Amino acid sequence: MELTRVVASLLSRARSEGRSTLLEPELYDLMKAGGLDVPAFAFLPVDGDAATFRPGLPGDRLVLKVVSPAITHKTEMGGVRIVENTPESLAEGVAGVLATVRERGGEELFLTVRGILAVELVPCEPGLGGQVFVGMRFSRDMGHVLTVGFGGLEAEELSARFRQGEANVVYSPELSSPEQGLAKLARSFAGRKLAGATRGGRRLVSDAPVLQVLQFFTRLARECSNRPELNVVIEDFEVNPFFVFDGRLVAVDAFLRFSDSPASERTVDVSMVRRLLNPKTIAVVGASAKGMNVGRTILRKLLSDHFPLTNVRAVRPDAQTLDGIDCVPDVKSLPWVADLLIVAVGAAQVPAVMADVLDSGKAASLILIPGGMGETEAGRKADQDTRTRLAEARANGKFAPVLVGPNCLGIRSLPGGYDSIFIPETKLPLPVGHLSNAALICQSGAFMITRMNELPYLSPAYSISTGNQMDLSLVDFVECLIPDEKVPILALYIEGFKELDGLRLARLVERARNLGKDVLLYKAGRTSEGATAASSHTASISGDYRSTVDLFRDAGALVADSFREFTGFLSIASQLQECSFSGRRLAILSNAGFETVGMADNIDSARGFSLARLSPAARDRVHAILSGVRLESLINVHNPLDLTPMVSDKVLAACLDALLADEGVDALMFGVVPATPALKTLPPGLDPLGIDSFRAPDALPNTVPAIVVRHNKPVAVVIDSSTPYDPLASAFHLAGIPCARSSDFALTVFQKYIHYRLGRPVRP
Repeated sequence: MELTRVVASLLSRARSEGRSTLLEPELYDLMKAGGLDVPAFAFLPVDGDAATFRPGLPGDRLVLKVVSPAITHKTEMGGVRIVENTPESLAEGVAGVLATVRERGGEELFLTVRGILAVELVPCEPGLGGQVFVGMRFSRDMGHVLTVGFGGLEAEELSARFRQGEANVVYSPELSSPEQGLAKLARSFAGRKLAGATRGGRRLVSDAPVLQVLQFFTRLARECSNRPELNVVIEDFEVNPFFVFDGRLVAVDAFLRFSDSPASERTVDVSMVRRLLNPKTIAVVGASAKGMNVGRTILRKLLSDHFPLTNVRAVRPDAQTLDGIDCVPDVKSLPWVADLLIVAVGAAQVPAVMADVLDSGKAASLILIPGGMGETEAGRKADQDTRTRLAEARANGKFAPVLVGPNCLGIRSLPGGYDSIFIPETKLPLPVGHLSNAALICQSGAFMITRMNELPYLSPAYSISTGNQMDLSLVDFVECLIPDEKVPILALYIEGFKELDGLRLARLVERARNLGKDVLLYKAGRTSEGATAASSHTASISGDYRSTVDLFRDAGALVADSFREFTGFLSIASQLQECSFSGRRLAILSNAGFETVGMADNIDSARGFSLARLSPAARDRVHAILSGVRLESLINVHNPLDLTPMVSDKVLAACLDALLADEGVDALMFGVVPATPALKTLPPGLDPLGIDSFRAPDALPNTVPAIVVRHNKPVAVVIDSSTPYDPLASAFHLAGIPCARSSDFALTVFQKYIHYRLGRPVRP
């Protein structure tokens, strides 16, 4: 409570003076109140007499710093000077600082100077690790973000030069405890350097002072900033640097900026979202009576989904029926309250539709298909009108539906029995597989349908395009689907967040992870991190993109670095969801030497993966299989196992079975180079002799699945070939076995997902 009182008092005084920053003496007082180690200091007023220059500070030399609310970078203004600790040197130094500031900054800036701060000169450990940076900033998406690592003048340069997460670490003081932050720091190079855990290193500082600093910032984030009762947000607070000296962390320079603009997390009535995804009644506005348009396409999809016709209506004033569906002239004429109203009209017509819905109360939820809202001048007016009507209804406690969109490609809900994605089936064929253990939730409809097209063997339980998120956001759908036991995978494409939705999503990711779910995500906007870089050193070091993905990884998400990786994660996760994940010992099997070598070269030892050491029993069994076809003299039995292009489907399958039976093998990558006469890999009808067909009973797609199911270990297949072997790859996919087309990429994604699954908490 003492810290909260001090913060409130200091910020209140600054506010009364029209300041949005704290002066350095105030920051020293604040840090002292929080239990941090600061140098001895004294404030010397500009007009002080000779007695003022006897501050009684320890040491032979002192640091003089100009104090002004208008000067952030004191060194550039000549506002820092080291002098001897004598009255004469102090007086001369103060005069020199003031003269230089006046010369460089001009008279107007000089008039903002409050005085000079005389500070004890604290020595620090020489070299890397002698200075520590700690910075906290407030993100309107993610809340408070804390960065800890190497400090000093080169802090940003070190961050750029080191691999991410080594020169400094980023975490949320709202989601992670100080102890968890300390543990994350300890895994970085910066943490190891401070602890003396590097080669030839010595401990520079114990964990206790570091933990005390993290506890201080955690209290600031949780108790003193963005609290409704305080009406203040600490936008930036950085200490650069803390000097490491005699086992201490001494804060020698700091900056704090605040604002009066608190942010609040959104809440949503999840039951309304659930009703949208599982409607009993649906109405469509905007289906053409004369030809095919977006609305008519959606209406016909509802028919093909066998949604009960008695529970569907088209809002069409000039028709009695449309494709056998009854029409009503307007929304208020619906015979029931539509659980879902799909609006496929022009953007300019949306406000009128919204007015009818609000006046009649005849729709619980809307999917707004129209694009252009919020983009053109007319679209911006339609967008604002719609938002205003919705906000006023809610503010007055009146009935109001929930909205998806606008600029929404639609939603496909298998449990809800409807498909409102307006892409015709000729362009987006229905999935050929029946695997439906994932929810695909994307802000971009184009991204969503591209993944659906790339993974035709996956039929997501929910495919949700959120569009421009006028009302419901991607995060609202995540919250709704987390309790659904039939959806163990949440796959998210994210472009941006509403206020504090990122922080809320991180909490939801942690909840989903604790329930045993996989959360796969791709965060767009990597290049936008420069947008805030100029505002502070903290923003420059952590960046918007980096801090966001770091917080999601801390919460338990598997973050993809590319679209291709996201698709690979979703493919593997959906097909290996029920496997037993027991370790990181890999077996590699292929009928081509280049693949076994290439895959072995990509073993991720940094994540603890290694090639499994085959047991004598497994080696003997493989040797016996090869002896049966007189190949034992041509093949060395080891891991990775190169069986040469001469082996048949039967031999490959038998060796696969032998390796998976080895208790020392936790997972297996199976390479199949199909362009060999020994394997049956072609689609039916391509081989003139009628022999080579992967439909044959002994072909790999028909024998491998049973072997994989029996051993229940993670297995992925690689077919590093293109046409005419696409149908062969599809056959493996349809049998529930991930099949990639590049061995190096496949092994990378395979290992990342195994590592992720092994780190998942056990379902309570």
